[in-house]
Amino acid sequence: MAADASPADALAALRREIDALDEAMLALIDRRVAAVMNIAKIKATDGDRLRLRPAREAAVVERLVARAKVAPDGVVRHIWREIMAACLELQITGELVVHAANEPALLTDAMRQRFGSSAAMTIASSATDALAAARTREAVAVIELTPDSNWWNGLGGDPMLAMFECLRDPAGRALGIAVGRIAGEDLQACPEIAIVDDAGLAERRARGAELLASNDGLHLCVSAAPAQQGGR
Repeated sequence: MAADASPADALAALRREIDALDEAMLALIDRRVAAVMNIAKIKATDGDRLRLRPAREAAVVERLVARAKVAPDGVVRHIWREIMAACLELQITGELVVHAANEPALLTDAMRQRFGSSAAMTIASSATDALAAARTREAVAVIELTPDSNWWNGLGGDPMLAMFECLRDPAGRALGIAVGRIAGEDLQACPEIAIVDDAGLAERRARGAELLASNDGLHLCVSAAPAQQGGR
C-alpha cells in the first residue's frame, strides 16, 4: 500500500484482507468438519463412555496457545473450544445438565466458556437428577458447588462417573464441578479432583491442592492439571 494512502483507503484494504482471511478460514473449517464426519463413521460407538475427550482437547488447545504469536491465550482457547464443541456435536448429540440453586447465571456462563455453546442445556431440579443424566445419557452434569455441599460424597470410587473439571468465575472462585463418564486415560489431562479424609487433605494441601468443600468428615479438593502446572 502506498505510504500516502488515505485512512479510508487503508481501512478498505484491511477489510478486503479480512474478507480474504475469512474465506480461507472457512475453507479450512470445511476440511475439519469433513474429517470429523469421517471420524464419526469410524467411531460408531464409544461403549459406556462419552465422546468427549478432555485429554485430546487439552493437547490441541495448549499446542495452539503455545504457537500463537499475536492472539491472546484466552482468545485461542475460546475459539478452539467452540470449534471442537461444534465438531463434537456433529458426531453425536450431547447434553449439558445443570443444577445450580444459588448462582445459575454464573455457573452457566462458566460452563459455556469450558464446553462451548453447541450442546443443548437441560436444567436439573437436583444434583441427584443431574448425576443420573450423566450416568445414563450422552451428558455432562454440571453441578453447583458450595463450601458445605455434599452431593459429591458418594462419587469416590464410582466406576462410571468422574469429576473432571472445576468451573470458576472470572476471579477464579470455584462455582461447580463437571461430572461425566470420562475414560481413565483422559482423566490424566484433567485437574485431579479427589475426595479425601483429614489426613489425605493435609497431604494434598502440602502439595498445593485447593480445598473446595467439606462435609461429614470428607473433603473435596482439586489439584491443577499437568498443562496448568507447567503453565505458559
